[in-house]
Amino acid sequence: MRDLLASLCDLHRRGVPFGLATVVSSTAGLPAPGDLLAVDPAGEVRGGIPAGCVESAVLDAAAEALRTGRPRLARYAVGADGPWPSRPGCTGSLSVLVRRVAPGDPAGRVLRALAGAGPVGVATVTGGPAPFAAQLVIWPDRRDGTLGDPVLDDWVAGHAADLFRTGGTVLLRRAGRPPVRVLLQAVPATPGMLLVGATAVAAALGRIGVDLGYRVTVCDPRPAFASAGRFPAAHEVHRAWPHRWLPTVGVDSSTVLCLLGHDPRHELALLRAALDTPAGYIGVLGSRAAHAARVDRLRAEGVSEAQLSRLAAPAGLDLNGRTPVEIALAIAAELVAFRRGGSGRPLTGLTGPIHRTGLPATPRRAVEVR
Repeated sequence: MRDLLASLCDLHRRGVPFGLATVVSSTAGLPAPGDLLAVDPAGEVRGGIPAGCVESAVLDAAAEALRTGRPRLARYAVGADGPWPSRPGCTGSLSVLVRRVAPGDPAGRVLRALAGAGPVGVATVTGGPAPFAAQLVIWPDRRDGTLGDPVLDDWVAGHAADLFRTGGTVLLRRAGRPPVRVLLQAVPATPGMLLVGATAVAAALGRIGVDLGYRVTVCDPRPAFASAGRFPAAHEVHRAWPHRWLPTVGVDSSTVLCLLGHDPRHELALLRAALDTPAGYIGVLGSRAAHAARVDRLRAEGVSEAQLSRLAAPAGLDLNGRTPVEIALAIAAELVAFRRGGSGRPLTGLTGPIHRTGLPATPRRAVEVR
C-alpha cells in the first residue's frame, strides 16, 4: 500500500492530476475499505479494486471524476442484486468514493501523510451534513485539515487514537438527522524487519519484506557481505556485531527478527539479546539438531522455557523449499500468518470464509461505529 501511495505522491509532486477511487464499504467479498485505484490522464492505472466484476466500472467512475472534478459516492450492486455478475459467495454491494486529485489539492498532503512512516489516520466525509469528501489528517500529536466542524474533528480524532497501534479502517456514523458518515483509515508505524546474516536468503526475504510493508534492516559484521549493493531493497545495511547492534535498535511487538546466518561468534549472545526485546517474531534458520543444541546451551545459561518458546525455529512454513527464494517465501508466509492470524494450512483442507474479519492485526473490514 505504501508503495502505491508513494507512486501517487510522485504524480502529485510532478503536477499530474489523477482520478482516485477509495472503497468505503463492501459486502461483496474481497474488496476491503481503503483499497485504492487511481488513473492518470494517459489512462495508466495504479492500484486496483480486487473485485473483477466491477473493477472496470470503478475505473470508469474514477476517469469521469478526473474529467469533471466532481466527487461522488458510487454504489455497485453485485450478483443477484445488480447488473454485475459474480461467482457464488461474491454477491453484495460496494460503495466507492471517487474524486479528482489535482496539483495544489490538499489531498496531496493526505497522500504524503499516508505514505510516511506513520502512525497516522485520515478521515474523509462520505455523507451527511458535512462538506462531502473533506479530509482531516490525524497524528498522535497534531492534526491537519478539518471536516468542517471542530466538534466533529475532535470526535473523529478520539476514534483515531484507538487505531494508531494496529491500523485499520472504520466507518464512523455520528448521530444526527441525517447522520454524518466518515471513513477513517489508520496506518500504524511501519513495522521493522531485522535480518541478521547477509545471506542470499536475507536478500530474498528483504525484497519480499519491503512488498509486505516492512522497513528492512540487514546486519552482518563481514564487510565483504554487508553492502548496500548486495541488498538494494533494504532500507539500511549495518556492518556491526549483531549482539552489540541489536540493543541500539528500536524494537516493539510488531518487529520481526530473523537470524539467517550460523556464526557461532555471536549467535547465542544475539539470541539472548533478542529474547530481551518485545519482538513479536524471532525466527531462526538451521536444522532441528542444530536448534536443539542451541536451546540446550541457552537453557544452561538460565534462559527460561517461556522465553525459549518464543523462538520460531526452524523458521518458516513447510514448503519443502530448497533455494534461497523458496526458503524466504516460507518465512514470509509464516510472517503473514503471524500478522493476520492465519493457520498456515492449505485452503483446500479448510471450510468457512477465505478472508476472515476481526483478525488481531491490521483489520481491513469497515466496522460501523456510532
